[in-house]
Amino acid sequence: MSEKKHLKRYIKSLRVRYGLEKPEKLAFTEDISMTGLSIRTHEVVKPGSVIATEVYLTDDTKIQLQGCVTWAKKLPPAMVGETKKAGMGIKIVEFLSDGESVWKKYLESCADLQKAGECSAAVSQDMHDTLNMPTG
Repeated sequence: MSEKKHLKRYIKSLRVRYGLEKPEKLAFTEDISMTGLSIRTHEVVKPGSVIATEVYLTDDTKIQLQGCVTWAKKLPPAMVGETKKAGMGIKIVEFLSDGESVWKKYLESCADLQKAGECSAAVSQDMHDTLNMPTG
């Protein structure tokens, strides 16, 4: 557990596509870390499901990965922007192609921006612990 406390989560709103078979649904991240991400959406997938995910770092750069849904909170579409923890938490299971190195570099740039005061770190430890749960 102590190693989990050292993993940084960053509040970032990145465009993301996800789905059971292929990434079809559009949403945005709420926060990201090396091991997972939180997706703000009203179209949640059942916890335990493995989903295909594309995270768009820029218009030209996307990372493809497989993720396991660790928690989901379904709300009506109008309520998603009004409450915390609306959507689902994803634990990264596998990066596709060179996604892991690109993701790591992106997170390092978030750390640099945070040091400069241009990016904030997420502080909710309970969500962080959920995103880093072992897959069993």
